[in-house]
Amino acid sequence: MDLREFLLQQQGFADDQGNKVYFTDRGLYQEPQGKEFWVFLDEGMRCGGTSRKIPCDKEHIKGVLLGCGKKELWQKVLEHMDVFENQDNS
Repeated sequence: MDLREFLLQQQGFADDQGNKVYFTDRGLYQEPQGKEFWVFLDEGMRCGGTSRKIPCDKEHIKGVLLGCGKKELWQKVLEHMDVFENQDNS
């Protein structure tokens, strides 16, 4: 299993401020589009959120979340990515 498959299987991640991030292969038209990878950030009623099609790697995910000021949310995602990578290398 690669990182993309791992993140697509997760139910999303949330921080203590009510922000949530989800990863999917379904874009704005809700149909799987090959190997596309989308990040959906839900900031609740405060700001709405954002959706972006990005390459599936740590730097791009980090850029989206930190670019929106979601440091705590990025840390939660990073912890799960590190666990996945450590299991994969065992």
